[in-house]
Amino acid sequence: MHMMMNECGVPMNDAEMSMLPPGANKPHERMLAESGMEHNLFPVIAGAALGGLVGSSVVIGTAATALTVGAGVAAGAGLGYMQHRGSQQAADAAGDAADAQNQATERRYQYDTQMWDMKKKQLQSERQEAVDRIFADARNEGKLRAYKDAANETQHQYALQIRNAQQASNEAQFLRSDSIYRGTTDLNYLSSKAAMDSEIVKLEEAADVAAFDKNNAWLEAIEAEGKLRARGVSGRSARKGRQSTMADFGKEIEMLNATMVSTGRNTRAVLEEIIRDKTSADLVAYASKMLDPGVLPDPIKAESIPIPEYTLPRALSEYDYGPAPVYGAMADAGAARRAVQGQATMSMASSIMGLGTAVLGKI
Repeated sequence: MHMMMNECGVPMNDAEMSMLPPGANKPHERMLAESGMEHNLFPVIAGAALGGLVGSSVVIGTAATALTVGAGVAAGAGLGYMQHRGSQQAADAAGDAADAQNQATERRYQYDTQMWDMKKKQLQSERQEAVDRIFADARNEGKLRAYKDAANETQHQYALQIRNAQQASNEAQFLRSDSIYRGTTDLNYLSSKAAMDSEIVKLEEAADVAAFDKNNAWLEAIEAEGKLRARGVSGRSARKGRQSTMADFGKEIEMLNATMVSTGRNTRAVLEEIIRDKTSADLVAYASKMLDPGVLPDPIKAESIPIPEYTLPRALSEYDYGPAPVYGAMADAGAARRAVQGQATMSMASSIMGLGTAVLGKI
């Protein structure tokens, strides 16, 4: 049989064996546990202890007292067996509870590890989704910007065509209005010139008539004076006849001169009126003339839409994922069993001592 030795080379006793650390090799406990005799030997040991006490007491006491002690010994042995059996079940239950706690800790660690990995992948997926969304927004913005720029260019070209057509129309209208104005002023000039020429001809004709009448009056005066001379009138009568003739001639000449002055004044008034009419007609034509349209401004060309700037989310780092799960503390099932067994052993020892004291008290 293999025996445990201490540092002095002497086999270890029970006290030294019990002081070994938890988990150390105890051959007798292992052999008892494997054979199943531990549950049966402990009551026998307790009964043997009580038997020794009874054997030493029977020598002193009577037969009746020995019978009483034997009954007490039997009761103590049964009580010790029951306590030991209950402590063994309690130790098994404590060990099972420790095993269950360890399994729960293991499952919790696996769950926390899987959850940490899933959260990590979820964070990476959310960042990638944000990056994809930004790229999609940039592409859509580029398409919309290109569409708006093309629409603005089309609108600018259309407005430019309208401007050029309006400019050409205004210039054509101005040329037509200027041509009408020049034609109107030319016609006014010709009309006024013709009217003035007509009035001047009338004045010249009146002057010619007046000159003829003067010549006629002068001839008549000369003829009257010749008649007076032909009649041989002399002296005072001749002078009076000549005076009368010259007075008539002067009167007629005065009338002719007044007529010419009046005719000239009327002609001058008509000419001035013709000039005024021409000026008025020219002003009316000028008022109807279209102003120079000049050059219409070109339509404003829309500026290109600026390119927006997009910022991508920063790259993920280890601190974004948080700390990894920590493996929880594991319970020692053997230690739990030994703790329960130790408490049961102390309880049984106390019961045996109490029972021994009671038996000794009755001897």
